[in-house]
Amino acid sequence: MHKKIEKVFHRYYSPLCNYAAKIIGNSHDAEDLVQTLFIQLYHRNKLTNIENIEHYLLRSIKFKCIDFIRKQQNISPVDILPDISSSENTEITEADIEPLFQYYAAKLPPKTREVFLMSRVGQMSYKEIAEELNISQKTVENQIGSALKKLKSILNTEHYFLLI
Repeated sequence: MHKKIEKVFHRYYSPLCNYAAKIIGNSHDAEDLVQTLFIQLYHRNKLTNIENIEHYLLRSIKFKCIDFIRKQQNISPVDILPDISSSENTEITEADIEPLFQYYAAKLPPKTREVFLMSRVGQMSYKEIAEELNISQKTVENQIGSALKKLKSILNTEHYFLLI
């Protein structure tokens, strides 16, 4: 069991921290929440019974973030974050997508993620990125294409395109 939790931890820790940080707005508290989640999973020996660990972790950390926000602001958890995995036809805003965007972007290979985020978040042109990273513009194009293809595949697999 120890090896399995360690493997899951190394695979999902960083993306979950990014996801939580986008929701609560604080990376240190986000790391604490993710670490707490993994400690609870370890102590409760929960990983053996979970079919889709990624969905479980996303939902768990989302609810930990809601609890954290509620404690910080002393508010009700009703509609802090919509449940985008439900089959209901819910209108999704950019604020709902941003944490998921950060989560899935964190799953890209490091160089691809860097180029992709410079383009999408930093709003830099391919030429500016190439100059900044001292790589060819064609490499930038390939990295962006690779990132978009991988993200599209993830979104299709997770059925998020149905919501957008």
